[in-house]
Amino acid sequence: MRSLDHDGLLTLARKAHAAAGDADTARLTENVGAFVHALVHHLEDELPTLVRLAPAEARLVRRGQARVSTAARALLRDAAGGCAGPEPRCAARAEELLALLTLQALDERLALHGVGSTTPNRSWPR
Repeated sequence: MRSLDHDGLLTLARKAHAAAGDADTARLTENVGAFVHALVHHLEDELPTLVRLAPAEARLVRRGQARVSTAARALLRDAAGGCAGPEPRCAARAEELLALLTLQALDERLALHGVGSTTPNRSWPR
């Protein structure tokens, strides 16, 4: 079975973002759980292409993938805990996940698929 592409992952992240904005922790937990599951398969499918990159480019892509994965797991942990806290932690984490994934998708399209330039978006702090 083929994994979701970047657009599919972005759709799941947007669903999680909407659930966080609605403060619907049950829907958020379900959406982020689906996202994490899909992300794991997506990263596995990208591995053969990733190993063909130049070492510096591969490091940048792997770091971005790790950031997305870490953000998703933090959001899942917070959502499972009911997003308790004085600040809207889940909404902020969902916003961060969506932003990181958007940048990562662009970087990967450039680096892995040769769309446009082959240089990842280095304007974002790494």
